[in-house]
Amino acid sequence: MIQRFQKFLFIFLLSAYLPIGLFAQNKINDSLEKELKNQKLPDSIRLETLLQLGWNYSLVNTDSARQLLDKAVSYSRLINDKNKIGQAYNYIGTNFLRSSDYDSAIFYYSLADSFYVIAHTELSRLNLCINKMAIAAVKVEQGNELEAIQYYLDGIDSLEKSDFPNKWNILVSAYSNIGNVYNAINQFPKMLEYDLKALKICKTQSIPIAKTAQVQLLTSLAYIKLKQLPEAFDLLQKTESLSKKINSPFIFSTQYGIVGRYYKAQKNYDSALVYYNKSLSYARKIINKFQETNMLQEIGIIYFENKEYLKSSEFLKQSLAVSQKIGDKKREVISLKYLSEIFTLLKNDHEAVKMYQAYIKLNDSLDKSANLEKINEIENKYQAASKQVQIISLQKDNILQKSTLQQRRTLIVSLVAGCILLLFVALLFYKNFKNKNRLLLQSEKLHQQQLSELEKERKLEAAESVMQGQEKERSRLARDLHDGVGGLLSGVKLSMSNMKGNVFLSEENARSFNTVISQLDLSIAELRRVSHNMMPEALIKYGLKEALENYCENLNVSGKINVKLQTYGMENRMEQNTEIVIYRIIQELLNNVIKYADAENVLIQLSRTNGRFNLTVEDDGKGFDVKANQNWTGAGLANVKARAEYLNATVDIISAPGEGTSVNIEGNCA
Repeated sequence: MIQRFQKFLFIFLLSAYLPIGLFAQNKINDSLEKELKNQKLPDSIRLETLLQLGWNYSLVNTDSARQLLDKAVSYSRLINDKNKIGQAYNYIGTNFLRSSDYDSAIFYYSLADSFYVIAHTELSRLNLCINKMAIAAVKVEQGNELEAIQYYLDGIDSLEKSDFPNKWNILVSAYSNIGNVYNAINQFPKMLEYDLKALKICKTQSIPIAKTAQVQLLTSLAYIKLKQLPEAFDLLQKTESLSKKINSPFIFSTQYGIVGRYYKAQKNYDSALVYYNKSLSYARKIINKFQETNMLQEIGIIYFENKEYLKSSEFLKQSLAVSQKIGDKKREVISLKYLSEIFTLLKNDHEAVKMYQAYIKLNDSLDKSANLEKINEIENKYQAASKQVQIISLQKDNILQKSTLQQRRTLIVSLVAGCILLLFVALLFYKNFKNKNRLLLQSEKLHQQQLSELEKERKLEAAESVMQGQEKERSRLARDLHDGVGGLLSGVKLSMSNMKGNVFLSEENARSFNTVISQLDLSIAELRRVSHNMMPEALIKYGLKEALENYCENLNVSGKINVKLQTYGMENRMEQNTEIVIYRIIQELLNNVIKYADAENVLIQLSRTNGRFNLTVEDDGKGFDVKANQNWTGAGLANVKARAEYLNATVDIISAPGEGTSVNIEGNCA
């Protein structure tokens, strides 16, 4: 629940800046729609009406909301109000955030960001701070806590230095949200630190009572996480009086859930169940699916601790169904793990293996190492971060736009000149008809060139067929290994683990039995690694950038070599075949480095601009004589060249004995 709570806080934060409010009534919407029908309505008032109505509809009808907000963008451009353009894009981004379309939300928040910077007013600077925190909220939902911390701290830094009248209200939400990020990565002391900052503002500034209650609940949760139960109890008692005044089902649901956690920490499971059920009841009344799946899971875990496995499985199954429906992967993987253990204890091997396989598959997709040192480093240094980066980025965008316009003008001039030249050549051929023999010779040469191009295309098509066949076979083998053999080995492990508790073994046989189970674990891990190398799941699901980051991270974990990856322009995916070919090229080059170069460090740079890509792989190894290997006799380099030709790309190798190697590949990409 708490990992998802920051989305509510962020939306609550934005509502403070709307002219009507977040929960507009249907009568207000009807009134706004009637006002839009007035043909004489000034553009500025029509714009404000579209923005308000688009925000209101985003709570009930996202499609209608986006249509209205698209019109708001048009009217904002019509009156050339940069701040309003940014505001419209920000509302569209929040609309996508509510529907969990995080990539679209990031896209529109980035557009809003650029217009707020250009507007350069007091209001736009305030909106820029809010927009950065919106991006941070999306980054948390995507599991990218590192970037989320950076965006939150940037926004907080700007707010703390500002004189905005309402900055305290925004800072409360910002501190609470960054506390939620630290909660998500189990950094509970940092979570408490930021929650206490938010609580301090609530005590010294005029903060709405509902937000104060939320901050107190989050702070009490941090105390519970840190086992500081007296402090948590004292704060929960203070919150109880506030929640009665607010009389909000959402606050009640959150409050009872955290009180349940308090009693669970005291191992008072009966009281914990009472409050969890209260929270569940309110969550279902307001259709809060995230709180519902959270409470169902917590109740199931308590029954598991009490060894009431049948009851536990009932609640965990319900939690699993809800979390799968809303896409809460973190909650889903926890339910699968507990259900696997429960079915094992109930001797239901079939269901145990089924749940365990689902748990392993989902856990692998979520598995990533949280770089806590980098997060802490960012927090310590964020005060020194320069806002000049945004200005430079904007200048680069302007230069790029000017360059694009100049290229278009040059292209038009070239086309016109080309047409004139073609006309002149046609006239010349007509006047020099007597030079038929020379023209026939040119025609013959052209024919030979066409034949050569056709032969080249045939070879490329053949190469494409071979590569596609190879990748399909790799994918099939990877699935068979992971799902088939991996599942069988996991089943064997579970069966042997069950057998161990039911059979008396001598000490020596027990050690041998444990050794066999350990070897099974190593076999399963190695099988998973091999299947992922044959066809990385991240490459198919999330694209080239994610797959390369995972691959380089795995190489770095081995300790044999240090691989650094830099990418630019890889936010949008390429055509899948192109991504696979580039991934295999990089994989082949890294294999060559590991086998032959004796290198300690490797730098990979991959950029994509205007439909072309540039790949550079450099190492500090022993290098080799390029002239002696220019015939591509090595199988690795030959594979690289063949795949590069498939992409119509050029390959350039710079190397010398003792000076390392640099391979540059440039070509077209979809």
